[in-house]
Amino acid sequence: MARMYRISPNLEVDRSLMDLTMLCAEFNEADVEGVKKIFRSAYLNLLRTRYNEGVYSVVALHIYRLQNDKVSNLNAYCKYLGVRKQSVNRVLHRLSEVFKVDNIYTPEEVEKLLQNIELKIEYNEIKSLIELVAKKAHINVGILSACIYSVTNLSLAKIARVFHLSRQTVLNHYRKLEEII
Repeated sequence: MARMYRISPNLEVDRSLMDLTMLCAEFNEADVEGVKKIFRSAYLNLLRTRYNEGVYSVVALHIYRLQNDKVSNLNAYCKYLGVRKQSVNRVLHRLSEVFKVDNIYTPEEVEKLLQNIELKIEYNEIKSLIELVAKKAHINVGILSACIYSVTNLSLAKIARVFHLSRQTVLNHYRKLEEII
């Protein structure tokens, strides 16, 4: 289906990869050229596939944000461009060998991630808990949000909003975290 974009006449827009450009603008990603580089690499690695530009755009932005230690909201990207999340996950799975990006964090990656989120939490506040959890389980976004919830006095809703999770998901991970520790 064709898309119609309304653009201000005084705005300079690169017409190549319009979906990707608009996706980056919507989600405040300044390095559009870096995302385009991942887009082209993904397209070349999956040359004979039936996926459209929107799917590759979502995949490229998701991979770029994960590689740069930022939180990525795959559901919002899919909803914005109107692509199926199942198609995006299939492409991500096929590209997992190429880009080596997963949602499991080491304590060093957690420290970098905490610098890029809007909560402004010092890593030293949760360092001991993160190291303890890292010895017993893999740290993903849900476990990290539960660690932050257990150590700080921030509200459940605020933590869930930053990590693009539901409050119930953060609470469920918090209960699992208590079982692990």
